[in-house]
Amino acid sequence: LTPTHQAGVCAFYGECGRNPEVNVSLVPSKVPCLSNTPARVARGALLSLLRSVCPELVQGDNGTTRVCCNYGQLVALRLSVGLSGAVLARCPSCARNFANLYCHNICSPDQSLFTNVTRVTDSSAVPGAQAVLEYQLFYRSRFAEAAFASCQSVQLPATGGYAISTMCGRYGAQLCTAQRWLDFQGDKNNGLAPLQINFQLLPNGSEPGHGIVPLDAPVWRCDEAPSAEQEPCSCQDCAQACPPVVPPADPPPPFRIGRADGMLVICVLLFAGLALAFLVAVLCRRGAAEV
Repeated sequence: LTPTHQAGVCAFYGECGRNPEVNVSLVPSKVPCLSNTPARVARGALLSLLRSVCPELVQGDNGTTRVCCNYGQLVALRLSVGLSGAVLARCPSCARNFANLYCHNICSPDQSLFTNVTRVTDSSAVPGAQAVLEYQLFYRSRFAEAAFASCQSVQLPATGGYAISTMCGRYGAQLCTAQRWLDFQGDKNNGLAPLQINFQLLPNGSEPGHGIVPLDAPVWRCDEAPSAEQEPCSCQDCAQACPPVVPPADPPPPFRIGRADGMLVICVLLFAGLALAFLVAVLCRRGAAEV
């Protein structure tokens, strides 16, 4: 359903009503319309909102930034990322990496390069349009694992555990991996995803073919600040941000006199001196008594 995989081309665009397969959701389950067409220029309110929600996608002034989302989609994206990112707010780089996953998914002008729509239905909201119900996303393993690593140790004080445990379904924090983390984000039954997203993580050198190019966007480490106005994650949420532990100084070399233990030699000499003094004192007293 995505015959053209090319830079500057979308896989879907706009909103085609609610997903009939999602009954319970914390956010409106609006799905995009199938649209394998060129990306649109972002102007006015859309460009202003894009600077706030997805600043990495902004390419200079008006007329140079293109996107595959409209204003309504970007508003929904801001709400969805805000809900999920609230538990990650302690670590700015993690929160930014998480938001970037969805910014690229929804708004990237090169969306069709790493997206393949697999299932649609006739839209009930837009006559003649087809609503996307399911699609594949192709990521480089390095990109996904780096984003996951930046969030892996972020703590959630409300639970006393890790934030990632609330974002990995039944696996929790201990068994969570980049693949399982993304799979849960794309599960239409998780209460947040408006449709089913199937994440495909590919190592370097592995190509899916058909013109698809896995997404490999920049990622901030947890000990890096995503912007000049923000700070890196704290040591509590990021082991790499902790100052290095200074090892204790080596103990001084043992005191020796020649090859012998110095303290032992001194004790022996001291004992010998005291014994000699005692012996001299005894002899002097005897000599005095005889006189």
